[in-house]
Amino acid sequence: MSKKLIITEEEKKDIKTLYNINEQFDMEAIIQGLLKKLDNKFKSTIDDLTSDSDDSKTEKLDDITDKGQKLLDNQSFQDKLDDISDSINIDKDSIIKLMNFESKLDPQVKNSIGCVGLIQFCPDSKNGSTKTIGSKTYNLEELRNNLDKQMEAIKEFWSTGYKLGKIKEPKDLYIYNFFPLAAGKSDDFVLQAKGLSAEKVANSNPAFNRTLGKPRNTPLTVGDLETYYKKTGMV
Repeated sequence: MSKKLIITEEEKKDIKTLYNINEQFDMEAIIQGLLKKLDNKFKSTIDDLTSDSDDSKTEKLDDITDKGQKLLDNQSFQDKLDDISDSINIDKDSIIKLMNFESKLDPQVKNSIGCVGLIQFCPDSKNGSTKTIGSKTYNLEELRNNLDKQMEAIKEFWSTGYKLGKIKEPKDLYIYNFFPLAAGKSDDFVLQAKGLSAEKVANSNPAFNRTLGKPRNTPLTVGDLETYYKKTGMV
């Protein structure tokens, strides 16, 4: 519906005098035209302020699935994401990149060895059904089917790393999420642990060496992970 501007006869005379407008012109048409221009300018300004270039909005990623986008459109999820971001001082976009890398933003996904959810929580033991984070033990199936509980566990997990000084920037978060023991270590630190050889770590995660152009069983280092994240646009 078009807008109708009401002005008095005295105001019309003032406008005519100010702009030297003759009687042959339609005063209301002129005013309506000015109003339309102002309205369009206002809309353009609002669009600029709310465009995707605004740093406060979540960065759009090219490989987000429809299911992932539906999750990003969920305000409750965004609120919890804000809470996690604030608690570890890492921006939301970096967190979303990690979740998209690990699970395609599918909170119910489960891989072949039983790791579940947005950041792929793995069982405490082979064929196990629970994940211990700090002093809490979570049932993995419950985490898969309860987004609130899963986000609570993610916050608990990452907050622990942050408080220990292992998470200071996005690359630290990625390393901590993949192999907590390696977070904060030097670039030449090899990813291995008691009962878990470097070759097994590499073989179980072939995407790293494949992207780096190395044989699958080549031991991975912290420096390798950082290079991988740069090559894939994570950081």
